[in-house]
Amino acid sequence: MPAQTSPEWLDEAASKGSTKWLQQFIYTYLAQLERGMLTAEAFANELEEEFASRMLDTPKKQKNYRSNVVQALKVLDPDHPAIPLVGLSTDEYRALNDEQKARVADRETRFIHPDAVETVVEIATNLLESDEWSDVGAGLAVLIGRRISEILLSSFALQTPWSLHFSGMAKKAEETDITIEIPTLAPASVVLAAISRLQTSLRIHTLKAGRSPRQAKQKVNQIYSGAIAQKCDEYFSGLVPNRSDKDNLYTHIFRAVYATIAAHWYCPPSVPEHQFKAEIQGHFTIAADGTKLPNYAARSNYDDYAIGDGQGNRDGRLGIKLGQVEGLQVIAAFCRPQEKPVEIEATTEPEPLEERQEASTMTETDTAKLTIKRPQIYANDLEHLTTLMAQAGVTGTTAELLHALLHLYEQKQEQQQQSQVETVSEVAQTFNWFTSEIERLRAQINDLQADRDRLAAQQPDHTRLNQLKTENAQLKTQLSETQAQLDGIHQLLRMPKADAEPTHTATTIQPAVSTQPAVSNTAAKATTTTERDRDRGGATAKVEAIIQDIINWNTAQPSNDTRLRISVSIIKALGGLVSATYQPAIMEALKSQETAIEEVHQRFMLGARHNVSVDKDTVLQTIARDYMGVPNWQEAKY
Repeated sequence: MPAQTSPEWLDEAASKGSTKWLQQFIYTYLAQLERGMLTAEAFANELEEEFASRMLDTPKKQKNYRSNVVQALKVLDPDHPAIPLVGLSTDEYRALNDEQKARVADRETRFIHPDAVETVVEIATNLLESDEWSDVGAGLAVLIGRRISEILLSSFALQTPWSLHFSGMAKKAEETDITIEIPTLAPASVVLAAISRLQTSLRIHTLKAGRSPRQAKQKVNQIYSGAIAQKCDEYFSGLVPNRSDKDNLYTHIFRAVYATIAAHWYCPPSVPEHQFKAEIQGHFTIAADGTKLPNYAARSNYDDYAIGDGQGNRDGRLGIKLGQVEGLQVIAAFCRPQEKPVEIEATTEPEPLEERQEASTMTETDTAKLTIKRPQIYANDLEHLTTLMAQAGVTGTTAELLHALLHLYEQKQEQQQQSQVETVSEVAQTFNWFTSEIERLRAQINDLQADRDRLAAQQPDHTRLNQLKTENAQLKTQLSETQAQLDGIHQLLRMPKADAEPTHTATTIQPAVSTQPAVSNTAAKATTTTERDRDRGGATAKVEAIIQDIINWNTAQPSNDTRLRISVSIIKALGGLVSATYQPAIMEALKSQETAIEEVHQRFMLGARHNVSVDKDTVLQTIARDYMGVPNWQEAKY
């Protein structure tokens, strides 16, 4: 039953199916069940037969599909009598869960060497610059730990230089709007630009059309995850050891490898590693009051990988890059709340160290000038101030540090002002130099114009001579064209050319003219139509060959700087070299090769405006020379 003609409840029920065949099964048999055409037992039997036809012959293989059907039945009736008939029994669920737990418990932690970590991140960062979407997707899986459906369908925003705001987690309810902060293993601005380019180039808006969020995620995973998994194996299999179970490396990379590296680099040592990993991977539930409750059900997966020392020992260090990388901050979920500001003593006029003893013996009149105040300074800021000034070689009391800081700031301001004054002076000098140069050049131009006028007065009238030459050439061209027209007329009348001796009189020619036209016109039309069809067929073949040459060229290029998006104008630019610019033939060829063309455009992310930034003439001439092999390749112009 087509979704567009079915009732809303049936559309919602079918959306619970994780595959197309299961959605079609729900559309067909749930509708019959609702109308009384099937009993609950008959519905369950139909499902069993469907499983048998698809070789789904064990509870393990059927588990997820049965859960989908149960959810679909609950849309019709939360207590529908068919539910216990299609769902697995409690004992069966328990046995499957125990089996899964045994597999998890059986797994051993795999160690990644710190040097391999740096290499993995470097490769992933470089992949963001690739022109192939599968490369970019593999790089992002490492750098932000999200599956491709989340990368393409979720929302991301810049939070800090090394973190992003992320909303739209794959396993959260569609109505739950949760935003978390996730650290990035590469600069966040670079990562965000790659995400944006991928979402735009793959035209995700068209994929979303007419699908629920859940259906869109399933569709994205179906189309793109396989290619990205292959890329993860290609680039990282030698650096990241695979697990003993059947999950591919891609799954481990966006789940465990990312979290392990992120904790090693960014987790504050005071925060438990598993808690940090649960937060950045969105493993939590939302309580009724809106607070987040960590969910450690997947904790066993966190320990799939650990940073090792190469000798089989766990490194164990956390947050090794905190305080070492410019702009790097602890994510907000683990920032310590600002401590209560502490009061410290400071003087309005700080005194030098050598005068401090004298100040203690000042008279009341003198001490009145040094009013004591207690400004509020955050303890963290005070520690930061002490550290910064120590790096500058300044130590002492808080008052002395503040005084030194202000002095340094004033010096910097004076240097900036002096630099601005010097810059203005340099600009003024440069401007004066340009002004004098312009005046000098103007004088030279005036002298040259005067010399030109003087020479023109002494020479003959070349202008009139050139004009006569041009008119003579035009007359010769007109004469040639007229002669050609006359030859055509004579040929039509079966007469000799004008410059030959006539062999017939006018009276002899007249009968041939009066008796032949009807037959000759019909034959001419038939000949013209045949030639046009033949020419069109030949042009179509030429255009198809040109399209294939462009595809081959694009595939061989190392970057998008020299790739071309295939269009009518691009084909005409090359087709003009081989007489293949017939518009219907071009459109016919584009239609016949539409699938191959679109695959190349999508693979290399060649958008509608891509050709604007390409040196089209150079590329077209190279294709014409090296791929088409035409001698007039230099004539290729866009």
